[in-house]
Amino acid sequence: MSATKTLLEQRNEMKKKKPEFIRQDWQKALRIKKHWRHPEGMHSKMRKKLKSNRRQPSIGFSSPKSVRYLTHEGYRMILVHNVKEISTINEPITIAGDVGLKKKLEIAKKAKEKKLKILNIKDIDKFIAEAEKAVKQRKEEKTSKLTKKEKLREERLKKAAEKEKKEDEKKEETTEEKAKRENEEKRKVLEKGQ
Repeated sequence: MSATKTLLEQRNEMKKKKPEFIRQDWQKALRIKKHWRHPEGMHSKMRKKLKSNRRQPSIGFSSPKSVRYLTHEGYRMILVHNVKEISTINEPITIAGDVGLKKKLEIAKKAKEKKLKILNIKDIDKFIAEAEKAVKQRKEEKTSKLTKKEKLREERLKKAAEKEKKEDEKKEETTEEKAKRENEEKRKVLEKGQ
């Protein structure tokens, strides 16, 4: 382990000295991103590796092979996506970024039971408390939204029922009015005939 520690320290020192590899002419246009792309221009000074231009990635900047892909503390990156994956692991883990809060909470609880270290969570107890609180709050918001929707639905149904009643009353009135009109017309015809 001491050899890997010295290699880790060596790698960390090398990384401090390593320049930032930036794409050629990234500052000239907003659409060009800053992350590295190999220069391809025929007259590119950077491609030709002339003195005054930026450095390019090369093998000399890589870290020692035995320490490559390890974290700063010297742990391997073991990504976990669900609770089942933890059952066989006895090393520190990293929870994947695309895992939701509920699953993250379950994984954290299981890791706490197995006494595993989670590399991307600093304080597990604090995280569990905050996550449970957030999950509970979301449930309450969801139920309140559902009750609001139900209330709105009931109000709409009541309004629709009232409209139907008014329309039915109008229809009934119109049938009564028609009957009255017919009676009046008959009277007028009878009066004219006399």
